[in-house]
Amino acid sequence: MGLKSSLTPIIAGWVWISGCEYGINQVWLKSQWEEYYSTLGMSYPDDMMKWAVWCLVFALAMRMLVSRFNVLAAGIVSWVFVVGLSLLALWNHAPMPMEMFQLYGPASFAETLSAALLIAMVAGIAESI
Repeated sequence: MGLKSSLTPIIAGWVWISGCEYGINQVWLKSQWEEYYSTLGMSYPDDMMKWAVWCLVFALAMRMLVSRFNVLAAGIVSWVFVVGLSLLALWNHAPMPMEMFQLYGPASFAETLSAALLIAMVAGIAESI
């Protein structure tokens, strides 16, 4: 497996995850996140470079999971560890409104499953070329 076939799925996943994160957290749920963070006495992080680095690390981890598990298992494991644990950490500070969790939970789950599928597909195509 060459460098191109290794990097292509990671870059594709990075772009997909970045787009999903931006759409979910910076467009769709931004006002809810700002309100929630204000209850914590913090400001909602808007630094896009930190978001980009987070998305790259997530894509790298997802690529490793997809290479070891099937797509569904990789998506579920990554969602539990990345999203589930971060929500539990936030809930320790202040309970998240159930309405927000009902919006964010399924959206982030769809994001992780679709990212796992995309990374697996791109990895398969890159390896077959």
